Amino acid sequence: MNDDSRWLRAHVISGAVFAAFLFIHLINQMLAVLGAGTYDGAQQTMRGAYQAPVLELALVFVPLVVHLTTAIVRMVKRPKQGVLSWRVRLHRYSGRFLMLVVVGHVVATRGASLLYGVFPGFHGLAFTFQWVPAYFWPYYLLLALCGWYHLVHGLSMAAAVLKLPGANVLQRPLIFRAVIGAGAVGLVIGVLALGGVLADVGDPSSSEYARLVLRLTK
Repeated sequence: MNDDSRWLRAHVISGAVFAAFLFIHLINQMLAVLGAGTYDGAQQTMRGAYQAPVLELALVFVPLVVHLTTAIVRMVKRPKQGVLSWRVRLHRYSGRFLMLVVVGHVVATRGASLLYGVFPGFHGLAFTFQWVPAYFWPYYLLLALCGWYHLVHGLSMAAAVLKLPGANVLQRPLIFRAVIGAGAVGLVIGVLALGGVLADVGDPSSSEYARLVLRLTK
């Protein structure tokens, strides 16, 4: 096994582990269309599992750091390549966008709960759309769609690299496009729900997260 193969295996294994958290995180985003109660209830239930100290380190933070580190190393060491398929190009573009925003996203969400005991929740996120709409509308849409595409294509790549049973399922064009399309529609609807387009979200500026943000940004 050459040096690049080792980095690649570390990259896809860490990505596959982190994918479990990312998947439920994005599914929770889709649930926003069912209202604040469903969204917050599902998130609270899932937090009880993935925010257990050992599990959060082992299944979220460590795999994320390894995945980011190996991605950067492979970008630096990768020789110039010829024409790539649209799937690979989108995977790389989505990954680079996620690399740019992931630290800020973690600080704004998990940092608030660790330092202040405040979780964003449905109304906290709804507040951000009203607070700085020109930034948060494209940000959340890109974050959700890039996250979903990178997750699905990354799992198909990981399955092939690790030679897992059924590795070619997500590589079939029809299945791949159906999964990407269904997830993208669900996520866009979820973002529209959080943004108050599909239903009245009340006054999210009165949420605990909104009050924290406004206090810290004065």
